[in-house]
Amino acid sequence: MNCSWVYLIVCGLIGLLASCLVIGQQIDTICRIVQRHGLECQVHRVVTADGYQLTIERIPVSSNQSCDAARRRPFVLMHGLIGSAGDFVTTGMGQSLAFRLHRQCFDVWLPNARGTTYSRSHRLLQTNQAAFWHFSWHEIGIYDLPAIVDYVLGQTGHSQLHYVGHSQGTTVLLVLLSQRPEYNVRFANVALMAPVAFLKHLSSPPLRLLASDSRAVTLLLNQLGLHELLPATALTQVGGQYFCSSSLPTYALCTLFTSLYVGFSDYPLDRNIFPRILQTTPAGISRRQLQHFGQLINSGNFQQYDYRSPRLNQLRYGQVVPPSYQLGNVRLQRLQIFYGTRDALASQADVQRLVRELSTSNSRSISLYQVRGYNHIDFLFASTAPKIVYDRIIQQAWQFDTAIPAAGAAAGR
Repeated sequence: MNCSWVYLIVCGLIGLLASCLVIGQQIDTICRIVQRHGLECQVHRVVTADGYQLTIERIPVSSNQSCDAARRRPFVLMHGLIGSAGDFVTTGMGQSLAFRLHRQCFDVWLPNARGTTYSRSHRLLQTNQAAFWHFSWHEIGIYDLPAIVDYVLGQTGHSQLHYVGHSQGTTVLLVLLSQRPEYNVRFANVALMAPVAFLKHLSSPPLRLLASDSRAVTLLLNQLGLHELLPATALTQVGGQYFCSSSLPTYALCTLFTSLYVGFSDYPLDRNIFPRILQTTPAGISRRQLQHFGQLINSGNFQQYDYRSPRLNQLRYGQVVPPSYQLGNVRLQRLQIFYGTRDALASQADVQRLVRELSTSNSRSISLYQVRGYNHIDFLFASTAPKIVYDRIIQQAWQFDTAIPAAGAAAGR
C-alpha cells in the first residue's frame, strides 16, 4: 500500500481538527437531551485508581412510576470508540435504549470514558500534556470500568448490575474480566452489541488502510505532537446542521463517508438523525486507542498494547510480544451477543471466533443473535433496533430479576 494515501487521510483529519476549538466543559448536552423529554437527569463524578475524573449521567427511576424499583438491578450502558453516553439517548424517547429501559422501571447509568467530552479531567494532569493521553482502551477496561461498576453498586446498594456495551464498550468489558475475573460476579445480564475483540476480517476500507501503514501514521503524529484525535468541536456540531442536514445535497456525502467506515446497511438511517448524532459525536479519543485497534487488525489477535519495542514490551509484560487477553477468565451468568451481517468492523467470522473462545467457560450462558442487514451503528440508531435488539435485552433482564430478585437494594439513593 502506497503510504502517500495514508498521509493524505491523516493530514486531512489533522487539518480539520486544527481549524477547530475543542469544546470544553460545556452545559451537559446529554442531560439536556434527557430533560427535554421531561425526565430527571443526575450528573455523578467518579475518580479512577490512576486519577482520571469521569462523568456518569444517570436517569433514575421516576418517583411517580408504579415500579418496584428495588427488585430491578441497575443498567450500565457503555459507549464505543469516538462516542459518549449520548449514543444511548440520541434517537429520542421511543427509540433510544436508555429511555426504553427507564420506561421499564430500570435505573439507567450512562458513563463517559476517559478523554471524552465530559471526562477530560485528572487529579494531576491537564489535557494539553502528552501524559494525559497515554492510555488505550486497555486502561479504560482495567481502571474506568471497575471504578464505574463499584460506584454504581455502591450508590444503588445492589450487588450486581446489568451491562450493555457497544463496540469499544464490549472490548473494555472483555479486558476487565480477562484481567480481573473477580468482577464476573458483579454482572447479572450482559449484552454485547457489535462486539470488537478480534479484527482479522475487518472490511472497513479507511480503517484497514490506516492499519496497513501504521508506522507512517505514528511517525506523522509524533512529528506533529498530536495525542488526542477527533475531539468534540464547534465545527462538527455546525457541520451537523449545515453539511449533513437531510435537506442538503451534501447529505449523501455524510451517509457515504459513514458507510465506508461502519458498513452499508440495509436499514437507511432516519434522514434527520445526523445533526443529532453530531451533537455528541465525535467525543474524542487518544491516539493509542486507535493504534491499539490497528494492532488487532494487523495481528489478528486480541492482545495488549504493543509498544513496538522488544525492550519496552519486556519491561511491561515480561516478554517481547504483548500477551493475549485470557478470555477463559470471562465467566458470566448470562451473555447476549448481537452482530450485524453488514458490519464492516465486527465481521461474522471474528464474532464467531470470539464466541468459540468464550464458550470454553460460558457454554451454557451465551445467546448469539445475528441481525441481518445491520451495520456497526445500526444497534444505536436504526429505527428497528428497539424491536430487534432492545426488547430482547429488556426481556432477559426482567427474567433474571424476577428469577433472582435483587436483595438489599436501596433504589433511588
